[in-house]
Amino acid sequence: MRSHLLALLGLMVLGQGWAAGSESVLLAGVNALRAQGIRCAGVARPRSAPLIWTAANNAAARLQASYMAQTGRISHTGAGGSSPRVRAASTGVRGGNMSEIIYLNMGLNAQQAVNWWRNSPIHCYAMTNPLYTKAGMSIVQAGRGTAYVMVLSN
Repeated sequence: MRSHLLALLGLMVLGQGWAAGSESVLLAGVNALRAQGIRCAGVARPRSAPLIWTAANNAAARLQASYMAQTGRISHTGAGGSSPRVRAASTGVRGGNMSEIIYLNMGLNAQQAVNWWRNSPIHCYAMTNPLYTKAGMSIVQAGRGTAYVMVLSN
């Protein structure tokens, strides 16, 4: 499975459209929510330290974003049946806790994706969980839509 994931990562580098600037908008948007201490589904969330971008988390996010944009599937199951934890480990993410947040749509921008996640209780909770200290974000646009994926870890 590792070779399948590495091959997929190679294809992404060669042929996928993406905007690193928009990925920084995702990180800034999530960090702004963490700094505010917002409410998720009516429950107050504590203020949290900003997430720190890591290349390993970013690579894990890119794997799933590419798969989703190419296939049109909104799922945490990725290429070859991979799980978020397997993809994260394959790119070097270490730590006992991790979450993957996903979204796929046409015509949404990075800030709108953050807003959508904020209004989803489970995504809002994960984004504001102070246990997470590291993050990687990926936006991949392909024929089936634009995928937004964030991988959080500690």
